[in-house]
Amino acid sequence: MGTPGRGRRRGFDRDEALLTATRLFWERGYDGTSLADLTGAMGISPSSFYAAFGDKRTVFAEAVLGYMRRYTAIYVDAAGEPTARAAVERLLRDSVDEFTDEDRPMGCLTVSAAMTGGADTIDVRRTLEEQQVALTAVVRERIERDLASGALGAEVDPEAWTEWVRVVWEGLSNQANAGTPRERLHEVVTLALRAWPS
Repeated sequence: MGTPGRGRRRGFDRDEALLTATRLFWERGYDGTSLADLTGAMGISPSSFYAAFGDKRTVFAEAVLGYMRRYTAIYVDAAGEPTARAAVERLLRDSVDEFTDEDRPMGCLTVSAAMTGGADTIDVRRTLEEQQVALTAVVRERIERDLASGALGAEVDPEAWTEWVRVVWEGLSNQANAGTPRERLHEVVTLALRAWPS
């Protein structure tokens, strides 16, 4: 009896199940995704779901934080560009490509998670906000490096321009959620970057 049980456990791919949950939350939101939706899509029983993830709130938090790691990589890679402007452009364009990837729902799960959900998602949204603050700090530090080197004028306010980047980034995500095509979003990036200080 023990051997078949071990076989069933090997047949359950937790990472794949988490990806399935991520897609459901992305498409339907936290409140719109039921336990039955999750277990049905994963092909497991409620008891197996609880054993693997704990509860819906926990798997939602794990899905959001796991997805956030992808954007962390985008921010960190962009910060390696030779100028702050080039870093911001790469960040925005790579994010647009991520938002509009045809293999996933349009937009950004993390922005959606920050804007939707009830009391069960308050802690998730708080954690997400903390991570977004950490990511925007990457942008601010890149701007401050250009200020220190003289590549940007002393009149440039790094805090204000960091917030500008965040507003543009979140706006692109929201427009992707609304179905704006990738090409149009890249046009918006081009127009937005005209405001960047020379």
